[in-house]
Amino acid sequence: MPNVRSSEDSSSGAAPDQAGTRRPGRPRDQRVDERILDAALSRLVRSGYEGLRVDDVATDARVAKTTLYRRWASKEALVADVMRRLYLDRIQATDHRDLRADLVALLSESFELLFEGPGRVIEDLVRESGASRELAEVVRSTTEARRRAFHQAMNRGVARGELDPAADHELVIDLLVGPLWTRLLVTDRPMTSGDVEAIVDAVLSGVSPPRRRARRTGARSDPATGRTTPA
Repeated sequence: MPNVRSSEDSSSGAAPDQAGTRRPGRPRDQRVDERILDAALSRLVRSGYEGLRVDDVATDARVAKTTLYRRWASKEALVADVMRRLYLDRIQATDHRDLRADLVALLSESFELLFEGPGRVIEDLVRESGASRELAEVVRSTTEARRRAFHQAMNRGVARGELDPAADHELVIDLLVGPLWTRLLVTDRPMTSGDVEAIVDAVLSGVSPPRRRARRTGARSDPATGRTTPA
């Protein structure tokens, strides 16, 4: 590989002054980070995780390998940051003051990422993670961080009386995101944005307090028993 040098390479270390103390080096250039992450994502889209080579990423980003390795000590560490940037930085955890609206927004983001954008690389990473403990940890930590946004939305829903306090949040999240992963990794069946609302409505129908559930379905709720009857 040609000796590609970045603008940072000329100041990779701080030189000692005449008193023998070490002057601080140049601050890390965020633009170089962005070029490297863009190049890594592009390579993942084209070649998949197995075909990703750090040398190629450095060449595409127009930096030296040493520049890349000063930031990411391994291929897995580089891919972890690509995943965070791609999958986590897009989270718009807006409080719509309505649980259904919050969940539809969060699940719609997941749908758009997994089915309509460069996030298709996540499918490859999940498949490859079975053979790599490091990559499995990347996938796990990334998905766990995204699930926290769902937990926050549901906690707000409980406080507003929109969600049964006894509902198992982890199970609710599994029921929400499970159909996306099943279609993506198992059945390969198509999914549309309209399916997202149907999923949210189906899940909420099982975990909403009786009065909320009756209002959503048009049924009547008996305040004495909590039971609902068809309208």
